[in-house]
Amino acid sequence: MITIILPVYGRSALLKAALSSVYAQTDPDWRLHIADDGSDLETAALIAEQLHDKRVSCARREHNIGLFANLNQATLEVKTPWQLILCSDDELTPDAIRTLKRKIHDYPDTRLILSSYESIDVNGHLRYDVNSKFYDRFVPETKCFLPGDLLEPLLRYGSINGNITGLLIHQTLFADAGPWRSEWTQAADWEWLIRACLQTPSLISRDPVARVRVHQGQLSVSNQKSQRELLETLEILRVLLNHPLLTQFSERFRWASHHGQFQLWNTLKASPRIGIRQTLSQLLAIHRTIGLRRTTYALIRSFPARLRLRGTEKPLLPPI
Repeated sequence: MITIILPVYGRSALLKAALSSVYAQTDPDWRLHIADDGSDLETAALIAEQLHDKRVSCARREHNIGLFANLNQATLEVKTPWQLILCSDDELTPDAIRTLKRKIHDYPDTRLILSSYESIDVNGHLRYDVNSKFYDRFVPETKCFLPGDLLEPLLRYGSINGNITGLLIHQTLFADAGPWRSEWTQAADWEWLIRACLQTPSLISRDPVARVRVHQGQLSVSNQKSQRELLETLEILRVLLNHPLLTQFSERFRWASHHGQFQLWNTLKASPRIGIRQTLSQLLAIHRTIGLRRTTYALIRSFPARLRLRGTEKPLLPPI
């Protein structure tokens, strides 16, 4: 049995589409747990309307505690062996539950499944398939990774999925890997995957189970604007660069500098707003983790590709 965990904080208009995608599942044997992180009255009323369905439960936080703290609490409230995360601005594909149950059957040893997804805009229209472009680099078809083997892709390609929607997790994995870092706001999924992939075979499925909505109100966009992403990203890169399973890779600093160049670029753009002292502090943090010269070189080398991709939805992919 799979419980869909739906963390909610406002956005009632988009929440309706997320809920509709759950009820539209071709396999009706599911549970839905709505984790309301102190939403407004309109959203709370919409959630209350769902409780007529016996498959639906809800827990409301007294005040907003943040996405990953909310997920940690929801994990304690789930009663089924598996949980599937669905963010409130995203949607499941109609066959998501059926597809994931088949993966569980076909790969009985895995406790972690990451699936492809489609990207949609605020109106629900399909966008450029960024997710597939990353996956095509290292996993063109469904593949199960042995414990620890996912660390290299996590350094080369970042958090891989780039989104927690569609992430299927066996409840026992949290006991072994630990909870989400509740104080983090941007890269907690990337950091948790590093711990989780060491504990279990990890399946990357190329069968899409979700539609992820890209819009200016989503958390990852606000984090990029506020620069909170930098310290979390650098801490993850520091762990990966020094991980004993990765020290054999001579290219690891080149891979890290690809991620670092985005942090460098964001820092330079934000410099007039954040001031010289914070700018220098962030540049020093990049230097201590990756090397400022190496990261600057990666940024300069990316300019031709950045110019070609400007105005498109295509991503700046990591080096091969």
